[in-house]
Amino acid sequence: MVKISFLIDSTKLPKGGSSVSTAVAVTHPPFLLNDKTHPNQSDPDYAVPVPSGESVRIYIQEANYGSTVGLAPNGIIVHAFNNAPVSDALMNDATKRPIDIPNFDLDLGPIPDFIGYVGDSPKWTQTPPSWSNWPNEPLIDQELRASWTPTFVPYVTFNASKLVSGLLEYGVVFALTKDGANVQYFYFDPFLKIGSSS
Repeated sequence: MVKISFLIDSTKLPKGGSSVSTAVAVTHPPFLLNDKTHPNQSDPDYAVPVPSGESVRIYIQEANYGSTVGLAPNGIIVHAFNNAPVSDALMNDATKRPIDIPNFDLDLGPIPDFIGYVGDSPKWTQTPPSWSNWPNEPLIDQELRASWTPTFVPYVTFNASKLVSGLLEYGVVFALTKDGANVQYFYFDPFLKIGSSS
């Protein structure tokens, strides 16, 4: 698997669009390749090599790791393949498309949250007899974990073609929220070299 983590400095972003259809273009951000700083990470024209049939997983991360900003990739645009425009018909043809249908999912993240529930769904029981004011009353409770609980990290995965190779110019659409309610949308255009291992 080829893992690309794009590092977004949210303090330097312009105001984003209010929907995917109004997403704002931003410059190609630096990135980590397979969790390591890549020597060409600031070159907007660098094409990440992807072997034929290999999975590509894309994360969008805050460059200032301590930030409370939430980021998530939420769209993949296929712009050009081997310098030719790409049509819907081509992307629906498994024998000609450079990548398959992207899948959006979540990983458990490293940053702890406040508190969480454990165990199965709660059932009605009774308060202990030792509760002198309310003994043997109906009680429903859920066990808590007193330690921190994990957060989730969104990502998108797709597979490179085994049948065609070449230069793919694509777009990553991502969303940003600073308050957990209002979302802004952005996109940028990186490159992949499909069918290459170096």
